[in-house]
Order: sequence, then C-alpha cells, then structure tokens
Amino acid sequence: MSSDTTQPIVPTVDTAVPDLLNGMDYSACVGLYPKPGCGTKPVLSGDRGGTMQIAVFGILIAGMVFIAFRIARSVRARDRALDPTD
Repeated sequence: MSSDTTQPIVPTVDTAVPDLLNGMDYSACVGLYPKPGCGTKPVLSGDRGGTMQIAVFGILIAGMVFIAFRIARSVRARDRALDPTD
C-alpha cells in the first residue's frame, strides 16, 4: 500500500517575458552601470529606491550631521580653554 499523496506537476506553456523596461530596447539597458529608465519601480519597501532605503539614507545623513556638530562644539570648547585673553 502506497501513501504517496503528491500531485503531478503540470507543465505550463506560459513563457512570456514580462516587460520590465516599459517598451525600451533591451540592448540599451545592458552595461556596467544601470542606465536611467531601465529596471522596475520599487514595489516593496526594501527595493532599490524604496522607503526603507530612503529612511536609511536619512538616518546616515542625520548621524553625519550629529558627528559634525559634536566635533565643532568640542573644537570651540578646546579653543576657549586654550585662549587666555578671554
């Protein structure tokens, strides 16, 4: 007695390539760097250009501004401590 309950996989004949370039010539998008207008728009938040990528960029910029502010503040404090005329 066999307990095989798997169904056979029916092959599909749908071999159409989705139009990811919105009608552009595929050879125009082949190269070392991504060209403007090639590719797809972000669908998920983690895709290139999605909201998560923009949020990470904003956090990085905010961190750099914070570091620059702290350096500038400590340089001013050091200069005030070293200047005996004030």
